[in-house]
Amino acid sequence: MYPLRIPRHACSPRDRARAGDLWRLLQEAAILHSCEVGWPPTRYREVGSGFVVREITGVHLREAAYGEDLVGWSRVVDSRRDLLMRRSTGIEGVLLGSAEWVHLGADGAPGRAPRALVDAFPVSPPEPPVELPEWEEHAPDPILPFELIPWWTEMDPMGHVNHPRYVDWADEALSAWLASRGDDPLGLIPRAERVRFRAAAKEIGRAHV
Repeated sequence: MYPLRIPRHACSPRDRARAGDLWRLLQEAAILHSCEVGWPPTRYREVGSGFVVREITGVHLREAAYGEDLVGWSRVVDSRRDLLMRRSTGIEGVLLGSAEWVHLGADGAPGRAPRALVDAFPVSPPEPPVELPEWEEHAPDPILPFELIPWWTEMDPMGHVNHPRYVDWADEALSAWLASRGDDPLGLIPRAERVRFRAAAKEIGRAHV
């Protein structure tokens, strides 16, 4: 368990944390866990190792307000072929999450993790993946096309756009759609999300939401 606190810049005009910023807190919990078992970011760089996220799924239990003292967790619940790792991750009472990570070698391609790295993360008792809630099927209004070019200053330590940023982009596309309908885009309340990554978004390409 790790103490977490929502920074002021993570809050909307309603003083509630945005979904993408909650995922940033969960990423920090995963990094703290890695540091705890002897693998801080500097060690990954030294051995030419790293992880990228392949998929995240989250279900929001409630909104979180600025100034709340929160508790998060991040633990490995599945590991396959020294290549894929699934984490159960979340913020108590706020967000239940599941994240799949892929190990990258020094060449930036998926590859087996070093034995010392694998051994540092014993697998906790298995947990079922987080499932999206069911919702009533209906024919929604089409969401407007949303195109952007990632900024140079959005690049993370791995040289691409960090995974919570995609949640930001999806929420911006949805907010623009709400505004086009005459609804309040700032009233958006996160309920659930799933993001699957096919390729890294970098400053040289365009992203479509």
